[in-house]
Amino acid sequence: MDARVTALAADLGVDGIVVSNHGGRNLDASMSTIAALPAIADAVGQRMTVLIDSGFRRGTDVIKALALGAHGVLLGRAALYGLSAAGEAGAARALAIFHEEIDRTMAFLGCNRIGELSREILDFDADFGRT
Repeated sequence: MDARVTALAADLGVDGIVVSNHGGRNLDASMSTIAALPAIADAVGQRMTVLIDSGFRRGTDVIKALALGAHGVLLGRAALYGLSAAGEAGAARALAIFHEEIDRTMAFLGCNRIGELSREILDFDADFGRT
């Protein structure tokens, strides 16, 4: 989603969006959602909820998305893999692993709350993902 379109949606009163490329499986050259996120988050600020999905495999990935402006990260594939392997307990374990990784990463960063995350914690190039 283009940042200008997202800003227009916020101007029109849309409550939130999901930044997604549907797992990147449809187009092999599509921009990653994490590359698109900063411009979208900047365009809407706190005027709408910004969720993101596609390609999140570790708790550190979640931390990066939150630091770049996402309000939440959708982790359906991880839960689905866990469910496939071990039923409900597997899904719960997959999500628990994310929780543990997020907690550990937050501790390494010296952050007590998600609200303390910002781009400054990342070695992030503003032109990442752009050609």
